[in-house]
Amino acid sequence: MAKPEIMKLNSSKLPQKIHPSNDPSEFNPLSYSLEKFRLYETRARFYLIGSDRNKQLFRVLKIDRMEPSDLNISEDPVVYPPEEVKSLLQRIAEGNRATGGLNFVAKVYGIAGCIKFLESHYLVLVTKRRQIGCMCGHAIYSIDDSQIIAIPHVSVQTDVAHSKTELRYKKLLSSVDLTKDFFYSYTYPIMRSLQKNVLST
Repeated sequence: MAKPEIMKLNSSKLPQKIHPSNDPSEFNPLSYSLEKFRLYETRARFYLIGSDRNKQLFRVLKIDRMEPSDLNISEDPVVYPPEEVKSLLQRIAEGNRATGGLNFVAKVYGIAGCIKFLESHYLVLVTKRRQIGCMCGHAIYSIDDSQIIAIPHVSVQTDVAHSKTELRYKKLLSSVDLTKDFFYSYTYPIMRSLQKNVLST
């Protein structure tokens, strides 16, 4: 949790959103941030498709759903252009047609965390965000809404995943208010001191 005091700004004086340049001639494909995500699911996996602000570059995160208690995540090393990521999703849908195909789950702005209680791992996803200021030219956001999703497919979950204790822990997690005192940035490590960030540039 981060509570930078300097971000207590008058809403009427908030700066315009500050992002990397929209000019394609200034864009460096080796230096970009993923800001928008779409979560898809098959019976066997979650696919988190992340894109830069201009939706020109895409990365894929694969999350295995066939393990009831182990967390297996793999990041596709390929950086996809728009046409290729659409083709990839079509191939995934076709390859999983017999088990329900590929389904859209949610549009998200990031993963706030991943947590495990007795058995299942859960994704805590940012579903709504709000820019509250900027720091050194980088946009700083707060979370307006979040969603908790169980990773294992229901077909592999045991009775433990539906036990009273597991459900109680999940309810306690749902009661955590991430809309207060939780800030993040796609391009600026706000958990580090200003001195360290200046020295690392």
